Amino acid sequence: MMTKQDIPEVHGLIGAMNVFDPEMAQHLIATATFAERVATVMALDSETIENCRVGAILHDIGRLGIDKSILECPAMLVEAEWDVLTDHPMLGARLLKTIPALAHIAPIVRAHHERIDGSGYPDALIGDEIPIEARIIAVADAFHTMTMPHAYRFASPTTTAMAELVGNSDSQFDADVVEAFGVMIGVRRRRPHHA
Repeated sequence: MMTKQDIPEVHGLIGAMNVFDPEMAQHLIATATFAERVATVMALDSETIENCRVGAILHDIGRLGIDKSILECPAMLVEAEWDVLTDHPMLGARLLKTIPALAHIAPIVRAHHERIDGSGYPDALIGDEIPIEARIIAVADAFHTMTMPHAYRFASPTTTAMAELVGNSDSQFDADVVEAFGVMIGVRRRRPHHA
């Protein structure tokens, strides 16, 4: 199993992202912290927890291949620009496949914008077809995006962001992951599971 110390390539890629977009690099690290903690709350095995952490750190690495004018556009993107932006999971996966120590993370990165109901991208995966790591990263990514301030909007309060996650459970997000996320940040209790 790869551990945090075993993958120096991660540090190199994060360093590149930090030069390219320091705010995004901070988002990746925060998302990774959330993802690792949620996977722990869900009592997943240590390899899956580590894959969540590494996958979250690298989930937007494909943005390195997208023109900054699109990434930083303050207006609504036109369809052609949106198509370019939505290529970033595939670009990231393609990059990671070329790095032997990180090739196993490529499917996680590719799937982090899939949705439980099959309306996500790039492969329209449904439910458990989406790797559990990608389902966890999707929730962590969305929560941190909503609660961090941006130039064009205020940060949402924790309760508002959590309500958004709950409201989109079983359509965009995995309900079990959302529940675990709420437990992790201390705003929900885990519901009892009956046999």
